[in-house]
This record gives sequence, C-alpha cells and structure tokens, in this order.
Amino acid sequence: MSTLLQDLRFGVRSLVRHPLYTAIGVITLALGIGLNTAVFSAVDALLFRPLGGARAPEEIVQVYRTSPGGGNANYRSSSVPHFRDVQERATDVFSSVAAWNFNFVDLSFGGQNQRVMSVMASASYFSTLGVEMARGRGFSVEEDVGPGAHPVVVLGYSAWQRTFGGDAQIVGESVIVNGEAYTVIGIAPAAFNGVMPMIAPTLYLPLMQIGQITRREGKLLETRDENFMNVIARLRPGVTLEQASGRLAAVNRQLTEAFPAQYKGTGMLLVRQSEAGIHPSFRQTQVQMTSLVMAVVAMLLLIACVNVANLSLARASERSREMAVRLSIGAERSRLIRQLLTESILFAVVAGAVGLVIASWAIDIANGIRIPMDIDMQPGLRLSLPVLGFTFAVSLAVGIIFGLAPALQATRPALVPALKGEAPAGGSRSRLSAPLVIAQMALSLMLLTCAGLFLRNIRQATTIDKGFNAERVLLGTLDPSLQGYTRSRTEQFYERLLERVRTLPGVQGAALVDNLPLGLSNSDAGVKVDGYTPSPDENMSIAYSVVSPRYFETLQVPMRRGRTFTARDDSAAAPVIIVNERFAERFLQGRDPIGARVRTRGVDCTIVGVTSTGKYRSLGEEPAAYVYAPQSQSWRAGMTLVVRVAGDPAALIPTLRTEVAALDPVLPLADVKTMETHLGIALLPSRIAGTALGVFGILGLVLAAVGMYGVMSYSVAQRTREIGIRMAIGSSREEVVRLVIGQGMRLVAIGMGVGLAGALGATWLVRGLLYGGSATDPVTIGVVSAVLVSVALLATWLPARRAAGIDPILALRSE
Repeated sequence: MSTLLQDLRFGVRSLVRHPLYTAIGVITLALGIGLNTAVFSAVDALLFRPLGGARAPEEIVQVYRTSPGGGNANYRSSSVPHFRDVQERATDVFSSVAAWNFNFVDLSFGGQNQRVMSVMASASYFSTLGVEMARGRGFSVEEDVGPGAHPVVVLGYSAWQRTFGGDAQIVGESVIVNGEAYTVIGIAPAAFNGVMPMIAPTLYLPLMQIGQITRREGKLLETRDENFMNVIARLRPGVTLEQASGRLAAVNRQLTEAFPAQYKGTGMLLVRQSEAGIHPSFRQTQVQMTSLVMAVVAMLLLIACVNVANLSLARASERSREMAVRLSIGAERSRLIRQLLTESILFAVVAGAVGLVIASWAIDIANGIRIPMDIDMQPGLRLSLPVLGFTFAVSLAVGIIFGLAPALQATRPALVPALKGEAPAGGSRSRLSAPLVIAQMALSLMLLTCAGLFLRNIRQATTIDKGFNAERVLLGTLDPSLQGYTRSRTEQFYERLLERVRTLPGVQGAALVDNLPLGLSNSDAGVKVDGYTPSPDENMSIAYSVVSPRYFETLQVPMRRGRTFTARDDSAAAPVIIVNERFAERFLQGRDPIGARVRTRGVDCTIVGVTSTGKYRSLGEEPAAYVYAPQSQSWRAGMTLVVRVAGDPAALIPTLRTEVAALDPVLPLADVKTMETHLGIALLPSRIAGTALGVFGILGLVLAAVGMYGVMSYSVAQRTREIGIRMAIGSSREEVVRLVIGQGMRLVAIGMGVGLAGALGATWLVRGLLYGGSATDPVTIGVVSAVLVSVALLATWLPARRAAGIDPILALRSE
C-alpha cells in the first residue's frame, strides 16, 4: 500500500510539472469519456433501466396478441373481453393482470383549458405494477365495475407539480375532464410514468369511464373486435416465461374454440417489460440505433486514446534519461512499468472526472429534446450508478490502454545513449507512432463517412415523394365530443369552422383527417376484395384514414383515377372508399378499380377514386396499400384540421385560435404546428443520429489532425540532423517539403485504405436506418475522403515547412 501511495504522489507531481501535456491529454480523453458516458446513459434509460416506481420489475411482462404474417402484426393490442379472459384464466401463472391505453382528454382547472395525455387503466393497473401512491390511493376493485359509475382520477406527479402547483390539498377535490367533474383520489409517485416511462401522463382514469372519456359509439367494454388495450401481467413467484407462455397458448386454444371468427390463426406472445423498450416492434431499431451511436463514440474514444498514446510516447522519449538512470542504479523494470501505469491510470481518472462534467452537460441537452407534439416527454437520462460504474470502467481501461505501450518503451531505453542525453537510435517511437496514425485516419474516415451518410440522407428525405405537398400547411387538432358534443352538434361545429377558415385571407383550402401521414397514430382494418383470394398467411389488415371532403385538394394528393369525396358522400349515401395505386395493383391486378367492391370494417364499400401511393407511417417504408373513408360514413369526432395557405402558415396560428374560440371558447385547439414541424417526427431519429455523428465526426477529424501534426512535428525534430545533411549536399527546400509530406501521406494513404474498408462495413450495418438511400454512397465517401486528405495534408505541411526552414549549419553543429 505504501508503494502505491508513493506512486500516486509521484504521479500527481509529474502531472503538475507538465501542465500543457496534462491539459491537452485530459481534455482529449475527457471528450471521449464524457460522450461515451452520455450515450451510455441514453442506452441505460432506453434498454436496461428497470421500470421506475414499480415493485420487482423483473416479474412484469407485456402480453400481446399475434396474427399470421409476422412482423409488427405479432404485437397486436387486445380487446377488453380478451383482457378479462387472460385475467380470469391464467391465475395459475399470473398473480395480477391489468390493461391500459393512452387517450387525449380535455382538462379544465383554474380557468385554463388544455388537451393532455391520460392513461385509461383497469383497477388492477397500479397493483400489478406494485406502485405506491405519493398521496391518496390508486384504483380500487369496486372501480372496475359499472360503466361510467366511477368519475375518479389519479394525477401524474409531474402534472401535479406543473399544473396544480404541488397542492397537497388537491386530493379529494374535483377537476373537469371532458366537461365532467372527476374527483382526485391520488397522486402517482415521482419516479413513475407508467409502462412507457419516457411519456409522462397527466392523468390516470379508470377503465369503466371509457365511454365518457372517448365518446365513442358502441360497446367498447364488450366487443372482441375492438382491440385497443395494452395488457401487462405480473408473473407468480417461481413461474418462468416459458411456463406462462404455455399457459397462454392453452387459453388461446380455448378462445379459438369459443370464438373462431375472432381468434382463428392468432396466438399470444409474452415480452418481459425489461426487454420491451419503447415498444417491442421498435426493439430492433432501438438496438440498431443505440449500437450505432455507442460504436461511434467508442471510435471517438479510441481516436482520443491514440492521440494521448502519441503524447505519452513523446513524453516517454523525453524521460528516457530518467529511466536509464533508475535502471542503472538497480531499479526493476516491472517496478518502473507499474509506476508509469499508475501515472497513466491517474491521468485517465482525472480525465474521467472532467468527462462526467461534459456528460452532465450533454445529458441536459438530450433531456431538453422535445418532439413536435403535445406530449410531456421525459427522456429521464441521468448519471445513475450503472452509468457512473461504466465511466469508471472506461477510465480504468483507457488508462491501461494508452499507458501500456509508452511504459514498455520508456523502460527499455538504450542505456549508454540515454545516459549521455543523446537521441535514441532506431526510431522506436516512429515505429509505434505509424500504426497509431494509421488507426487515427481509419477511425476518422469511418466516423465521417457514417456522419456524412446520415446528414446526406436527411437532405434526401426532404425530397422523397411523400404523396402530398407539405409546404405552407398548418395543422391543429380538435375533439368536440370530449366536451360533450353529440354527433350532430359536432358535424355542425366542423361545418361552420371549415366555412370560416376557408374564407380567411390567404387560405387556399381546409379539410379534416383523423390520422396524419407520417405521424405516430394510425388505424388499420381487415379488407375483403371481391375477386381476390388471399394466401393462407397473407395479412389482409390495411391502414386507413378518415377524411372530409377537400382533403386531397388541400394536401395536393394526386388523384390517378375517379373522383374525390364530396358532401354527397354522407351517412345516407352508399358507402364509398378511395384507395391508392398500390392497393389497386395488389388486390385488383389489372382490373378497373373504379366500381370495385371491398368489404371493410363490416361494411360493403365501392371504390370511387385512386390516389398516388405515398408515405404513410415512415419515410423508409416500402410502397403500401392504403384506404381512405369519408368522415360522414366512418364517423370520427376527434380530427386534425389541415389548412393550406398562400404565405407563412405559422402567421395564421393566432387567427386560427381566434376562429375556434369564436365558435366555442372552452374547446381547446391542440397540437398546433406546421406540416413541416409535424414531419420532424419522422425525421427525428435520423436527425439525432446525423447531428450526433456529425459532431463526433468533426471531433474525430480535429483529433486526427492534431495527432498527425504531433507525429510529423516529432519526426521532423528527430530527423533534424538528416535534413541538415540533405540540405548541405544540395537538396532544395521544396525537396525537403516533399520528403516530409510524402512520409506523412504514406501513413494517411494506408489509414484511408483501412478506413474505407471499415466504412463500407459500417454503412452496410446501418442501411436499415436510412430512407431508401444507398449505404455505399460514392459521393459521401468521396467528399469525406477529400476532406480528410486535405486536413491531413495541412497537418503534415506545417511541420514540413518548418523542416524546410532548418539551417543546415546549425543542425550539423548541434550534433
């Protein structure tokens, strides 16, 4: 222990005696360690962190229904009767089962009206998750019976603080939800945001209130075809996932026998809560994205380590006389290596501490990212114990990695030249530096190629044919039914609103749609097309939207055949639909689509129009079949107002709010934004990746340039005598410059070759995250290579110019 303390004291004195070396090295490593820590905190929050506020989260599982065809169809939601069946028939494997789903509601409190996110849940929701209320209580068993009989609400903790000012007396008071009074019975704990922790609900409402909350027609609590609930369960102690899956398979067989129309070909699937992430259907994308970013910051850290290793090699050469003296008086080489490794580890720990400051700053920026929706997003990134442990482990590994080679070299000097203070012969540092420079160039090329590919991909994404014109379009969401409007009153409201908006100066069109393209919400329904026989495992569930007349004109969706919807397509008229070209190609196979019959949502409809095929759920999706239904025939009360204007759409926002308030001052116009802002949802993952990779790539480029400059500067210093002789026997300054630059660019060329192979492999791995673009974009690779060569040339030219300025007489005299 005393030896270790002695080494630590000596290491501290050594770092203090060389402030420039210490500052450059610490900052370089701190950047790498800090960014690795920040990214790992995101990975930890997304993939590894247990459910906040829940008891024994390892026992919680998510229950999904499956359909033929695989893919995302294997994560289907459940109906309320299906949830009840699982709750009642699987008691031998589950101690508790609950159902929940998200709903937007109108909240009125203190004279303010706002649209907020709520969770509608069964009474077993909080008990299944094992959540203890911060104040009051959760739902009771009695509140799971009697539709509409239990107007009670639990407040989310952040909403309690933000909207209700943290008032402890709010429990027992009433708030107005969708125009009706609800009694506050509890407040959820601060650490709990529900099954999707990154979305913080404002309210939790009992499932029995679903009719009052959604205002949807039909018996939602009794219909097996209404699959809109998410199901979670808690495994009994000792029950494995395989045992529970087997029991659910038996339950599904029983349900198939009892209800063949709803269950034929279906199954059930269990996913551990800890493995679900945002949603199991996004699991592969989540792992791809996090793996990519972790690999990128790891490369950045490696570049930083290479730079510090080069600095350490230079310092090791300077300390060769010190090491020679200590070895000559009997010091053991292992003792010196241990001391030098202690110094490097101490150096890395200091860099790790500074890295935590950088990580904290980066985490604050990440926590401030907001998606363009009226949702309280809480990424919840923090410097947790696992993250701190990761930082310590990385710092320790870095200390060993960048300190080992210099320690081995410094403790193996040529004793006689070193004791005389002469430069070492043989250029051992040069032999070590060359591979490090090659590694820097290769890693930098990989980083910059990935960054350039994502940034170019974002640019290309804006030019992708989305099937509509997103320019100069304003959006706003309304749901009059949440304020108690009947269907007829809602129809009158929308008719008056559209008339007023269409007469506003600069407005070129206005319409309504329930599901915006390239948004987070979507609907699908099974179809049966006359004359088409599906294969046994073919998925016949097709995505659709409900729209008002003039929707296609307002969004400028091209019509290929037939007509658009008109006011004549009301509830009294024959049911009609409009399909896209992909639908016609897939199901009608050359037949005339106009007049074709399609049965969907239990109704026989006639195709009256065909639109172009666009992008509906993501920019990178393959062409998909799509259906449009008129609002009057597929009634939706909650709709998004779409307005096309001649000028800046954002300038119309105050006027639009005024028009809505003129018709109903209590009804909130929510989620108001431009279509371009809305499209940010689809571009957000790639923008985050592109921005992060761009920043990391630039940092990597700077580090590589500094490393190249340091290597070449040291090489020039070591070759002072050689260069002096060359100039003394007639070499010109230009020849000396070419000599030095040639030496550096040979290393660059090798590094570029290695990096190009690595970049091709890296881009091939991330091809699934791109919007249909090529993962081997020659333009991106060419531009990145040119930039890297230019920077390396500059970093080599500066030492070369210094070499050309050497006075041969002084160089030879110094020897």
